[in-house]
Amino acid sequence: MDHHPPQPDRHHDPIDAVHRLRDREESERQRQLGGLLVHDLNNVLFALLGRVQLLQRRAPDAATARAADEILGTARLLESQVVKLHAACRRDEPATASALVASAVSEALRESIDALPAHAKPREFAQLLGLIPADATFEGDPTQVATAVRQVLSIHRARATAPIALGIRVRAGSPESIEITFEDSAGAPTHVPQMPSLLDGSDAKTTFELAGLPLAAAHRAIRDFGGRVSMGATHAGLRSAISFEFRRGVAIARFDAAGREHEHGNEHGDGCGHEDECLPAARRVLIADDDAAVRAVLVAALESIGDDVDTLDNPGACDTHKDLASFDVIVLDAGGGGVEALRRLRARGVEVPVLLASGGDVVAPEDPFTRTALKPFALDALDRTLGSLASMRKV
Repeated sequence: MDHHPPQPDRHHDPIDAVHRLRDREESERQRQLGGLLVHDLNNVLFALLGRVQLLQRRAPDAATARAADEILGTARLLESQVVKLHAACRRDEPATASALVASAVSEALRESIDALPAHAKPREFAQLLGLIPADATFEGDPTQVATAVRQVLSIHRARATAPIALGIRVRAGSPESIEITFEDSAGAPTHVPQMPSLLDGSDAKTTFELAGLPLAAAHRAIRDFGGRVSMGATHAGLRSAISFEFRRGVAIARFDAAGREHEHGNEHGDGCGHEDECLPAARRVLIADDDAAVRAVLVAALESIGDDVDTLDNPGACDTHKDLASFDVIVLDAGGGGVEALRRLRARGVEVPVLLASGGDVVAPEDPFTRTALKPFALDALDRTLGSLASMRKV
């Protein structure tokens, strides 16, 4: 009788498990890179189109106006290619159902830490998980938290020569937030990975840094519900942080609008129906977008027609703005937690008109005070839409 040696169980082979994890990380980075490029290209294109349209408005002579038209025509060709790239790199939108923070963080850490080599595994973290309030919830997808943790740990894994220090910190505030930190003790790095971006042109030496793809993948995974990722050097090694906001119990209870003036719109909840004519001489506009180039061109466009403009670099925090009731309309980026912030606004009965802007498809709350726009959009169309939205406010 022939005897065959037992075959190893691939699912329990630690070496094979590491290979599977790295294959999944690499696949995730490629997918996230496509989304990152489309996002940045779209915002660069919007800034370009906006600047050219502003030039058209201010053209001192016919020759300048014709030159602006020619540039705009070329930019429109680029826009058509970006649309094709977006279709090719379309990603699954993360779920935004309410989830328990403690459960999501626990599962994410266990999965990622189990895949680390023995010498890099952090020490027991059960007591750290106990710091998270049992009723803490966030509006997002727990699998995205796991993706962020996995990608960030992949950078530390390549450096670690000793156990990676894990930290969990709950920050007070309104709303509260949780920060998960990792720090290796491999010595101060000569270079800290940076998220690759086409928009970072402040330094002529800046390059599109592929080494920062894990950071970009991590940030992309959780930015849709307002999460943030950062990495920096310490005297001992490299330190990274993943943070996102949470709320206690029922989310809308914290955002009670009692005492705030938020009665907007006419008795039918309708606009005036004459978009081309409803252009107020001045509107108070809040622009909530996490991209500096987009904010800059919108500010320039709206201030050029007399609007009073304020900006916010965190779309996910627009519902906590202290002067929210004073704005006639909000231009809100759908990413970075913008959609979730809008849902919280509507849940508590705030009817401030909102133009929800996105580089791709977005599912917005269905109400008469919300409209959606696909970036890049024409500034003249923006004027008309904001005029129509602002007209819903009571004088």
